[in-house]
Amino acid sequence: MIKRIASFISAIVLCILILPLELPEANAEMLTGYPRESALIDEAGIYENDTATFEELDSLIKAKADELGMNLIVFLAGTKRSDDATIVFADDSYDEIFGENTNGIFYYMDTSGGYGLYDVLSTSGTAVFNYGKHKYDILDAVAAYLPASGEPVYESDITYAVKYYLDVLDRYKNDKTGFFDYDYDNNSDTYAYYQNGKYTVSKHKPWFMYLENFLHSIGIGTIIAVIIYFVNKRAYTFKVSADPKIYVANKQTVFRIKNDIFLRTDTSRSRISSSSSSSRSHSSHHSSSHHSHSGHHSSGGRHR
Repeated sequence: MIKRIASFISAIVLCILILPLELPEANAEMLTGYPRESALIDEAGIYENDTATFEELDSLIKAKADELGMNLIVFLAGTKRSDDATIVFADDSYDEIFGENTNGIFYYMDTSGGYGLYDVLSTSGTAVFNYGKHKYDILDAVAAYLPASGEPVYESDITYAVKYYLDVLDRYKNDKTGFFDYDYDNNSDTYAYYQNGKYTVSKHKPWFMYLENFLHSIGIGTIIAVIIYFVNKRAYTFKVSADPKIYVANKQTVFRIKNDIFLRTDTSRSRISSSSSSSRSHSSHHSSSHHSHSGHHSSGGRHR
């Protein structure tokens, strides 16, 4: 029995090993969207009196978007928003400009000044895997060149930070996507993963999640079965002969009278529940999202 289980597990493991451990690099072509819409959006009016620098940064963003094959927005925020509202704003703004589930990044750079500054990186499409899993690293790297909360906002700092951000994107552009990689977006209740080499967004879990759970169950079940086997084997191992004849004295034991004597009486009772004592029903409430769009995003924010 143990040998059969071991052989079965070995066969499954062998099948997994021959599968490709990495998928091809993310497809650079746009799913949809408008790459020329990649831009610098200056809500805070940082470059209101310096159109030359604004146009330079805008051109750099467009060039990087073409190079990476994805949509890019750098949004210089001049309005105070709550943390949750900022993430919603970034996700929805991206979808509104480029469309849902297209490939790209929306960088919300809080340049509103004062305290409680909150930057957000919202990724969509294939950028979910290339950059979404590194979003906090990117935010931390750029934050080092941005004014901290309470400090004045200078144009020169923002200019350098935007250029540095574009350079940081190069660190992760060739990042590989693992075979079992997926991303879940709680706001849209969708899973993003690769299926047959293509980026996919679905309400259903990817098939390999079930395979992973199955393999875990097989592994745990096998360990338990092996433990039970050896415990039982040890418990039922007799150290002396199990022949019942050794406990009987032949021709010396005679039973002449047989009586049935009940030592005690057990009575069991069960209550029959009435309709008034019916089981309670449990209901769950899922709070509705404030998102106006339903695209899949991997988003995160950092205070500075």
